[in-house]
Amino acid sequence: MNLSKRIGAGIVAIALAGSALAGATPAQAAKKSDLVIGSLIDIKSWDPSQADIGHLIPYYQAVYDNLILRTPDGKYKPNLATKWSWNSSKTELSLDLRKGVKFTDGEVFDAAAAKANLDNFIKGNGPQVGTLNDSTISVVDADTIKVTLKKANPDLEYYLSTTDSFMASPKALGTPGLKTKPVGSGPYIFDSSSVVGSQIVVTANPAYWDKSKIKFTKITFKIIVDVTARLNALLSGQIDTTLLDVKTASTAKGKGFTQMSNYVDWQGLLMFDRTGSKNKALKDARVRQAIAYSIDRAALLKAVQGGYGEITNQVLAKTTGAYDAALDKTYPLDNKKAKALLLSAGYSDGVTLDLPSWPDPTMNALLKDQLAKSNITINWVSVPFADYRNQLKAGKFAAGIFQLFQGTPWVAINQMATPDGSWNVMKSRSPVLDKAIAAIEADPSEKNIVAQAKIINSFLTKEAWYIPFFRIPQLYFVSKRIQTSNQAQNAIPYLYSFAPTGK
Repeated sequence: MNLSKRIGAGIVAIALAGSALAGATPAQAAKKSDLVIGSLIDIKSWDPSQADIGHLIPYYQAVYDNLILRTPDGKYKPNLATKWSWNSSKTELSLDLRKGVKFTDGEVFDAAAAKANLDNFIKGNGPQVGTLNDSTISVVDADTIKVTLKKANPDLEYYLSTTDSFMASPKALGTPGLKTKPVGSGPYIFDSSSVVGSQIVVTANPAYWDKSKIKFTKITFKIIVDVTARLNALLSGQIDTTLLDVKTASTAKGKGFTQMSNYVDWQGLLMFDRTGSKNKALKDARVRQAIAYSIDRAALLKAVQGGYGEITNQVLAKTTGAYDAALDKTYPLDNKKAKALLLSAGYSDGVTLDLPSWPDPTMNALLKDQLAKSNITINWVSVPFADYRNQLKAGKFAAGIFQLFQGTPWVAINQMATPDGSWNVMKSRSPVLDKAIAAIEADPSEKNIVAQAKIINSFLTKEAWYIPFFRIPQLYFVSKRIQTSNQAQNAIPYLYSFAPTGK
């Protein structure tokens, strides 16, 4: 993901935060029937084909239903699909659909509507399209669909419970209006008081089929980019819950707010350009490795995270069988070795990187100084944080600082290593990866996935496709009147988890 959870102050951020909270006072704090969430980023399109994980997923969960529901511990439950089953070869998934559900425009949810939405997701070329684009959707009968896979997808249920199966009215699919106003069957309805870049407001759907999911009469997402502004909004009662960072967490804890910690993401440099199309030097693995050897991760962790986090050199989580402790010793700080690698690659005078500026000036200054000691020059290019993620995804830069969530081995591989991976933005390939991925698709057993994931993890580390700095805790805070649960493999809770405490 994923999106920065730790954001430094900046002119753009302050301006956005100011517009989000203009005119607000503590007296305007939410009523007990309302929920106000301090969010980091606005939505770009309400078309479900553009859905994404992390901080964006609660928006879609408010107004759309998934086929499958994912619980906080990562298990799956019926939702619009009442049950589902695989064939023996794991190439076909049949889903029985719930009857009696209607969209807010009166259209009926059935197999034809489900197929139309899944086809729309595949054709929409959104940020997660690579998770479903090798599938064919067919209608079995009025209440049953079948997903047929060209190759194995071991985590298809995960994708159908997150981004891939948000259901919009078939009448609205493909219309320009769906980009700005959602038409779904979800627990809440988009409200006209929403303001682009400032707030998203949804109200309870009186005709919703599952009343247990509606815990509030209204939910407001306040878009507040700056972390200090989010802290102030939390302390003054303007919002009920938000994500903070290590610099603001102690203040919130001291004021009685509940802190929830969740180690989901690793943060580091994503080296997109492995073919040299934007920066010729990065085609050579030795240059990427030189960058990795130039980073003093301990110093970065102390300065940027106050020491909160775990230094790592690999992208797969410690909770997976593919994790290899030895890989975390691949790149100790060694400027002499970095210079030798650059020399052997033909860059005796060093290399220059144009990187989008990260919103934390401490990170920018320290990383620039560290790499300079190996004759690697960073030119920070100013990018508004509101558009930072989009520019990375669009391949505007050869590399950039970001943080990605650590999912199951296949989910992680599918986002970073497959040719259509959502964060393999320049569609890099390697015979080593192709062979391992093909082996998983041929045999999606857990044992084989782990075995091949170890090969992929080692390759990504040693070839420096990604250069992690450390794993970081997500510090999410809620007021006494709200309760929620950490969501497995997501930076923030899913919307379904929020409920009033009655306080």
